[in-house]
Amino acid sequence: MNLESCKEEYAELIVCGGVRLKSGERVLINSDVATQEMARRVAQACYENGAAKVEIRWTDSHLDRMSLRYADEDVLKTVSSWEELQMKEQADELPCLIHLLSSDPMEGGSFYADKQAVVRSARLQVLLPHILRMRNRYKWTAVCVPTQAWADMVFPDQKNNLEQLWTDVLTAVMVNGDGTSIQKWQTKLENMWAHMDVLNHLSLRKLHLESELGTDLWVELHPKVRFCCASGPEDEAFVNIPSEEIFTSPVAGKAEGTLVASCPLIHENNYVDNLKLRFRNGAVTEVSATEGEVFFRNLVQADEGAARLGEVAIVDRHAPVKGLGHLMYHTLYDENAACHIAVGHGFNFAVEDYKTCTPEEIADCGVNQSGIHCDVMWGTDQARITGITASGDSVTILADGEWQI
Repeated sequence: MNLESCKEEYAELIVCGGVRLKSGERVLINSDVATQEMARRVAQACYENGAAKVEIRWTDSHLDRMSLRYADEDVLKTVSSWEELQMKEQADELPCLIHLLSSDPMEGGSFYADKQAVVRSARLQVLLPHILRMRNRYKWTAVCVPTQAWADMVFPDQKNNLEQLWTDVLTAVMVNGDGTSIQKWQTKLENMWAHMDVLNHLSLRKLHLESELGTDLWVELHPKVRFCCASGPEDEAFVNIPSEEIFTSPVAGKAEGTLVASCPLIHENNYVDNLKLRFRNGAVTEVSATEGEVFFRNLVQADEGAARLGEVAIVDRHAPVKGLGHLMYHTLYDENAACHIAVGHGFNFAVEDYKTCTPEEIADCGVNQSGIHCDVMWGTDQARITGITASGDSVTILADGEWQI
């Protein structure tokens, strides 16, 4: 495997298979400075495929940590006028959005969890209207880019660990340098669409999630809300790469029971392990974890919808990401190795004919609205999902972690 040619093919997959760029479209790339090399490769691929304009919005996770440590809370809570204007213009123009992600958990994250929560909540009050106005109205894709910090977490004792992480990432996205990744991606999508169609014809109204670790959770489904998977018609692209999940947005406020995470999660550079959630009347009422408990408890208090479910996703235990044989310590990968739920915002595009629906009609279908979205993996090799149809019939959807339909 020639790494340089594989990186070029990966960039092409992101642009043509992920965001499905059309000539004349504008593109905004979100990238940390640690992934600048890949950001420039992706920008090049955008221009080569007809982009009218490409901009890169840089972030710096190290600076963010310094700010949390040293800057005054009131300063961090303030949204600059240029920041709000930037969000407003993005909501007006709706460029294609490409997120380049990596993983670098915050040292001492729990120490700053309370401060981080106050800052997040204050900033969301200002930015959330713009976020909601553009949500699912533009094309986007999210992918991961290996960095040394991420490699050190996944393979702490291995030499040349960055090269190994690149190998795993490229394997998961089916890039090997032969130029066939876009075709392979399309074939995968077609297989996922087949499972999605079966689920959507079952007229499911409830799902029961169970695992040997203690997950025992009931959720309700609205008749107008569909199961979805990566991408859709050519004018739509809401895509994580890789993607193995078929998901839906359950009815907000209609979840009862317990969910026990089957692996750690990292969110906003905070590490959370051995997480257990209790849902009553549709919302998280109890949180426990051996690490990151304060952070997660604050997260589900970020806004009115943060404690409610926005997503339920089904992933077969034979998913290629799981075949890597180890945790990747990044949600985009670990969520595609296990069934999961997400607290926070749901998916407007899961509603039938969502483009013609008003925000009130979307809300009437039970799609949760929030400024956060955090996935929690609960799937195991013995995971079970049972569906209840509109006529009251019971359907086994997943057993021993495998598709049954």
